[in-house]
Amino acid sequence: MGFRKLFLLLIAALVTTLFSSCNQGSEEVVAFTNVNLVPMTSERIIENQTVLVKGSKIIAIGDSDTLQIPENAKIIEGNGAYLMPGLADMHMHTRADWEDPEIWPVHPLYLYLANGVTTIRDFTPYGSPLDYALKWREEISEGIRVGPTIYASGKLLYASPLEDPEGTVQMNYELGFDFLKLYSYLSKDDFHHAVAAAKALDLYTSGHIPYSVGLEGVIAEGMDEIAHVEELLFEFIDFDRDRQLPPEEWIVYLIESFILQFDPSSSTLQTDFEMENLAMLAGITTRLRTAQVPVCTTMVVDDIIQLKLFHADAFLDRPENKFFESGYLEIFQRGEEKHQVQCRGVESICALKYGIDRWVLKSLHDAGILLLLGTDSGTGGMGIVPGYSIHDELRILVENGFSPYEALVTGTVNAAIVVERMTGDGDFGTIEVGKHADLILVRENPLEDLTTIKEPLGVMAMGRWYPKDLLDQMIQIPTLETSTQSIKTMELAQAIGYSSFRFSPP
Repeated sequence: MGFRKLFLLLIAALVTTLFSSCNQGSEEVVAFTNVNLVPMTSERIIENQTVLVKGSKIIAIGDSDTLQIPENAKIIEGNGAYLMPGLADMHMHTRADWEDPEIWPVHPLYLYLANGVTTIRDFTPYGSPLDYALKWREEISEGIRVGPTIYASGKLLYASPLEDPEGTVQMNYELGFDFLKLYSYLSKDDFHHAVAAAKALDLYTSGHIPYSVGLEGVIAEGMDEIAHVEELLFEFIDFDRDRQLPPEEWIVYLIESFILQFDPSSSTLQTDFEMENLAMLAGITTRLRTAQVPVCTTMVVDDIIQLKLFHADAFLDRPENKFFESGYLEIFQRGEEKHQVQCRGVESICALKYGIDRWVLKSLHDAGILLLLGTDSGTGGMGIVPGYSIHDELRILVENGFSPYEALVTGTVNAAIVVERMTGDGDFGTIEVGKHADLILVRENPLEDLTTIKEPLGVMAMGRWYPKDLLDQMIQIPTLETSTQSIKTMELAQAIGYSSFRFSPP
């Protein structure tokens, strides 16, 4: 093992040891005092509040002038800052090689926490053993690993023919995964058997809309959730759903079908498309609303594609790019990145796709469809930085007609609703007595300006408090020069045990 890799592994181990040892969600009380509460139970701010946390739960909320704080409680003085629920990225991916500091300069679990993401839902792990994300979750719960709460799917049902769809579902269930993910390339028969097996086990299902099945088919079979807004685009394209194509040929066929149906060179194509398909979109939203099927947003994927294709310099200038998987930017600069290859020669269609996806998003929102904040981050191959992408997703929602409150609902209240359906434990997403203590302390009112969440003053995940200076240290890319200061900061955190953390606005 090279010196740099050994050095980085030692630093990563030290981060986990010190952070977990100095704050393990113990049974002592933590008190947030003098905060303006953003409870997310409704669109309101409750001023001058104190919130008491014991272990991983909120145990009391009240006026700071009257609520009694237990003796020896750890005090987090807000001085008028805003306390809101932590965010959930409800569509992302983990990779086993997140553990390798030569591939990932900062562990993505730290990036999520530092950006206020206290819950993540893994739509297919990459790497082995298959259940590594479940082990991470257990270690986070025990306080021996730093990270957000993890919900996870297991082995992906990717393409037909499947040898044993029922057996794969059973294996995922027995390993303890929270839900089953289904993909685009399943046949009607394999999809039917997989969903039926999941329903028999009461295992939640989410995924793409298989091209051979279509929206009407997935609703009829009872798939619980749709994994992307963009999946609904294919409902507007006329193509032969009975075709049996290998995965690499499906996208080519669909693009060809779109070009035959629509004229990509038309200057009014977006407007014409919307006018011609209003009735179709109304039918889609009606079916989703009637079946109570939620949809993940993941609009940042389209947004990043536009940057990569048409504003490469702006893409390369983003400061969070330093957290990319090693080698990604070199691939991009060679023109060999995934979306550069997929969109080559059909750039206008990729641009149009984003316009159509935004049109669909707005209609889903207007129709009251349950939408879930998700970013598709974590894979390392798409130019989407874990944690940071949640702020892009919120921005996109607001740009497309959501109020800041409505945007936050997708990553708090709605996330809890779906986790309740999925696991029976959705006790998060609002600030109420008895809910999990997943919280973000921010400087300004997030219901007026969501960008304040980009710079949290601290994050609490399942009762463990991470003030800003420690969050900053967590995501500092380790070097020989910075390691000494990082170690000193974390040793100080261990020594003080967070007995008092005060925020004093300028």
